Amino acid sequence: MGNQTFRQLVEQHPEILADRHKLAFTRQDSAAESATRFREEGVVMLRGVIPTDTLDECRRAFGRFVGTLGKPRRNFDDSAMAVDDGPSPNWDKGEEDSGSWHPPWVVRDMDQSPTAMVLSELIKSWAWPVIERICDSTDIVVMFGLCLARHRIDEDLLLGVHQDVTAVNPEVPLSIWIPLGEVAPKKHSGLGFIVPSPGHALPADSSNDVGVDYLMSNLDKVWVPHYHAGDLTIHSRYSPHFTTGYGTRSERYSLEIRLWAKEDHLAKYYDPSLRVSRRNGVPVIVETKCSLGIGAHAFLANTAMLAMQPASAPAARRRAPIGQTLMGALRSVVR
Repeated sequence: MGNQTFRQLVEQHPEILADRHKLAFTRQDSAAESATRFREEGVVMLRGVIPTDTLDECRRAFGRFVGTLGKPRRNFDDSAMAVDDGPSPNWDKGEEDSGSWHPPWVVRDMDQSPTAMVLSELIKSWAWPVIERICDSTDIVVMFGLCLARHRIDEDLLLGVHQDVTAVNPEVPLSIWIPLGEVAPKKHSGLGFIVPSPGHALPADSSNDVGVDYLMSNLDKVWVPHYHAGDLTIHSRYSPHFTTGYGTRSERYSLEIRLWAKEDHLAKYYDPSLRVSRRNGVPVIVETKCSLGIGAHAFLANTAMLAMQPASAPAARRRAPIGQTLMGALRSVVR
């Protein structure tokens, strides 16, 4: 059992692919119902949140970014994002066999930032009221230092389970997982969950793994969802979950977004960050924070500008580069 892979698990137990717990919701469902189910089960899926044309462009931009890893970097001097951090030296020799992971503000293709594009759409989407309900607040902070942009190349993975409370951060109550395209079980590396959440931290080993026995003894509670382009999941810090792998070598691009209501005890995670609140009933970015030593200033400006565009704006406008005047001002501040 200890050497069993997720591919074998799915082949032997195809029932885990079904939404047996009815945790997938659409814009036709009420925000209150979705939030209630999150509190009860520890995870919900929201379908059709991010426009597919935005995701297509984000995926291509992310792909071009990872294509530069391990190679001489392109000259970003003429890019509005040039003031921001570049990739970590860890990637100077290219990606690992399984891909790479980065702070979200680092991933960009010239003036296009996948995280800025996706987050601006999320704030304007029908899912944002659900997030507000879950957070029990309309004053929400996105903590970018705890977020991640990941390129995953699918490989056979052994069974394992973890919780974010021990593997990521003990204080941040939830994570939002947004793949930048379809993630189909048996084809792409994705996420799976054990529901309901126990509501507390489970015993884990030194690698934060809860153990195969926990998974196998809860097979009737396992859910490996099929993400269609535009879908996302929200899971709590106590939700036992896992990354799937089938050995197909397919590529998956995804974002992990961590946010919560503005609270003093989380302020130590607010650099860099942005705060979203309602003005005249509309969620807008009301504050950004980024110390001079962190190269995320252009990224935050990009996100704020995209979020100000109407949700009905054409795709070309939603992906428009940042104005050179604003970025010139940013350069004078951060240099």
